[in-house]
Amino acid sequence: MTKPAIFNIFFWLTVSVAVIVTGISLSMRGGRDLKVGLYGVDQVFHGKSPYENISDMNRPLFRYAPGMTILQYPFMLMSEKVEPAFYADPLSFKYMLPSVFAWYLAELMAVALSGLILLQLIPSPTKEEGRRNLKISLLLALPFLLYELANSQNKLIALFFLLAALLLFKEKRTFFSAVYFCLALTVYSPLLVFILYFILKSRGRFILSFIAGVFIIFFLVPSAVFGIGLNNYLLGEWFDRAIMPFSAAASYVNYLDLRVSNQSLPGAIGRLLAPGGTSNFHYLVSPVFIHLLIRAFSAVIVLLSCIAAWKNSKEISQGLLYPVFLMLALMLPQYCIYYTWAWTFVFYFAVLNYTGRAEAPTAGKKFLLAAALALFISTCLVFVPLLKSISLISWVTLVLWAAMVKVSTS
Repeated sequence: MTKPAIFNIFFWLTVSVAVIVTGISLSMRGGRDLKVGLYGVDQVFHGKSPYENISDMNRPLFRYAPGMTILQYPFMLMSEKVEPAFYADPLSFKYMLPSVFAWYLAELMAVALSGLILLQLIPSPTKEEGRRNLKISLLLALPFLLYELANSQNKLIALFFLLAALLLFKEKRTFFSAVYFCLALTVYSPLLVFILYFILKSRGRFILSFIAGVFIIFFLVPSAVFGIGLNNYLLGEWFDRAIMPFSAAASYVNYLDLRVSNQSLPGAIGRLLAPGGTSNFHYLVSPVFIHLLIRAFSAVIVLLSCIAAWKNSKEISQGLLYPVFLMLALMLPQYCIYYTWAWTFVFYFAVLNYTGRAEAPTAGKKFLLAAALALFISTCLVFVPLLKSISLISWVTLVLWAAMVKVSTS
């Protein structure tokens, strides 16, 4: 039996077992994170705000755009919300199992379609090599993919919409690209950073299509479903409760979230400069200074990413730009839970495709492979309490980001 055949058997056996085990885990966990989406669906379709949280008025449970409830409405199925008692958990549902598995199948399909898109979006030297690189990348990212799936999260759905938008953009189908991009933003708003990539690569022509996409996805379709008045109210609530407290804050204390599950750079920097427990932070410096430091650091990272996109004109390294901006959507939000690093299969795929090209500079290959290996090791160690508390995965992601920016601009 040939080595490729042995590898394929190993890949499909591993994936099949992983999918089955995750499905069993799902039935035991009961779709905790999916309940957030179904809570939003129930609230909106009863004419209420999904951004209310009776257990914590300062922390909305549902943080997505109103249109997200339309995407998740078909998954309501037999699920019924149980009205909570005062101060009880508002995420109480019964008959949820069909919803959980329907969402699980949708996520699996999103991963499969994302893989097919990647094969076209970042071409490999040969089709065989591309398929092999994709399988290796999925195996390397499998622990986080499974954790994302087991938690019934939605970032893999957002990734599919984004990759579809990038492929349509590459094929110069700008309007449809903008529509898919807006669908991605409905699921995960930090992906808005990709607007800079689209604008730079289209020399500004993407803006009109993006405006049309925003009108359709955020205004036209939701207004047709909810009514204009309710949709406008929900958009205002979303902005006031889920967007403005973070994007327009004047001090770090206004968006403080230093739980160790938060692996974004603001969380990583905050834990260094504001040690302590959840309710007894000890600020080593002023919260305003922390805020300004994070904003300045973020601005530099975004600027360097834009320079890489602007300067890069080589087909060989174009594929590295997609992970560059994806990493921004992981590192820059005030809160990003570690299993969103399920996206790493895109990073590994871009690295393997670049390093597999004979014409790529040897130094760049070594730099990228070393950084990608470090990221893989850090993801394997993310459950070590000390390494999680110092946000090792975030800092190593920054190293891989720097490697990709360097290679893209060389």
